[in-house]
Amino acid sequence: MVALLYGTTTTQPALAAAPGAPSGWSTVFTDDFNGSAGSAPSAANWKFDTGPGSSFGTGEIETMTDSTANTHLDGNGNLDITALGSGSSWTSGRIQTPTANVGAPAGGKLEVAASIQQPSPSSGLGYWPAFWMLGPGQWPENGEIDIMEDVNALSDVAGTIHCGTSPGGPCNEGTGISSGLRACSGCQSGFHTYAMILDRTNTSAETITFYLDGNAYYSVSESQVGTATWQAAFDHNQSIILDLAMGGTFPDAACGCTTPSGSTTSGGTLSVDYVAAYTTTGSTTGSTTQALPGTWPSARARTAPARSTAHRRWPSERTAASTTRRPPAQLPAPRRSSATRPPEW
Repeated sequence: MVALLYGTTTTQPALAAAPGAPSGWSTVFTDDFNGSAGSAPSAANWKFDTGPGSSFGTGEIETMTDSTANTHLDGNGNLDITALGSGSSWTSGRIQTPTANVGAPAGGKLEVAASIQQPSPSSGLGYWPAFWMLGPGQWPENGEIDIMEDVNALSDVAGTIHCGTSPGGPCNEGTGISSGLRACSGCQSGFHTYAMILDRTNTSAETITFYLDGNAYYSVSESQVGTATWQAAFDHNQSIILDLAMGGTFPDAACGCTTPSGSTTSGGTLSVDYVAAYTTTGSTTGSTTQALPGTWPSARARTAPARSTAHRRWPSERTAASTTRRPPAQLPAPRRSSATRPPEW
């Protein structure tokens, strides 16, 4: 049984395959990252987003490459994205589905989930792993959903949406509307399931809910931002992105320092067992309680050495999940693509 988010989370075993869709749901995308060790991920499922991190508008300092030194399959059914470098010179990887391939149909739901082990470098200032979604077109109007982010190897998780106009607007850009960083016990020593459900069963009261190991910890509703803003951001398909950035506004704000530092350790790896997306159609089909992969049976286990990492927790993080927010200076930055930067940048 999966433990509650604010208790002790349970490390999820790596799977031989992504979970199949339960009754009432259909699988619309999946990648189990099977392939020979050292090979690139499937070109049919992913494209590399390369170039200097400075072009992404987030303050990150790495160069994203298509080298298998940074992004490769491990031969055991997992994708590894590894940051390599020192000081202000780093390389890493960022992959994105070739098209905006997943969306919630009107009257239905979309779930996007991944089983991930967060990087665990011995000195992690500047590490910024993310599993997220991005709408095609203009940022932030056409939407961004950050399903999993951690910074500085804190073993935390944050769920965030971006929408509306920047700066400011109904979605508080450029920080977005966020859960804030939450403690994610064991998330560096084993695989955990991170998921988002976009619920359009009531198209006048839609919601986005974030889950860790099958437990909801934060939700945002259409009424918080207004119908027009919500529809422009989330009532269409988005692409799925996995990346490991170095430095930037989010890790810098979290530590009140400039990251990475001279002591930041090279070689930290974001490991991904699978990515999958599922949909329902109609207002009465599907169940968020039974659909979450974090609660489904697993096929094979993989263990990793335990590692204890101290991390900062704000007092508000111990309050109700629906209202917890990080202090404003600690809010996450957007993960936008350079292709969707506002023209004034």
